[in-house]
Amino acid sequence: MDQLRQVTDAGLLAQMQVDGQAVLTELYDRYWEQVFLYVVRVLRDEDEARDVVQETFIALWQRRAELPEIHSVKAFLIGIARYKALRTINLSLSEERHRASLLHFFADTQRSPEAELMAGEMERVLNEHIDRLPDRMREVFLLSRREHLSYAEIAERLQISDKTVKKQIHNALKHLRSVLDEQHMWATILLGMATVH
Repeated sequence: MDQLRQVTDAGLLAQMQVDGQAVLTELYDRYWEQVFLYVVRVLRDEDEARDVVQETFIALWQRRAELPEIHSVKAFLIGIARYKALRTINLSLSEERHRASLLHFFADTQRSPEAELMAGEMERVLNEHIDRLPDRMREVFLLSRREHLSYAEIAERLQISDKTVKKQIHNALKHLRSVLDEQHMWATILLGMATVH
């Protein structure tokens, strides 16, 4: 493990296929704090920021076989984290603190064309996949996220239980997170890396 501390980032990435877990641990040790500080500035919530940092390194590990050519590991990791933080904000817009986070996100990136394009693309993709949800799940999700109704209010309006409402929203969020990550993460990250300094 000590010998990995002397290896450059490029060297570590080259070794990822051979000694993956040790390399991932070394990259985590080098960059987790910088990624965390970036994400907590965007989300303004330390617990959610920790979750995003963990998801960021998991994504790096899961996609290690298909990594693009990376010139800056820090920029690449922050690109993944930025994507996941923005996804978290987009999926939670019914909460006031997340609306504030979204405004902060754009202020943080100085409303760059890349950031606005990234957010617009995520919004388009998100709406497309919301439209494809099963009818009842979509109805529950939209009442929560667009009309800002509580679980109890949705349950009363649709004549279903609070538990059903909670399960439908949970399933919708799980599906949407999966779709956004699987289909669009790398393109969005690479687009967004241009704004990382």
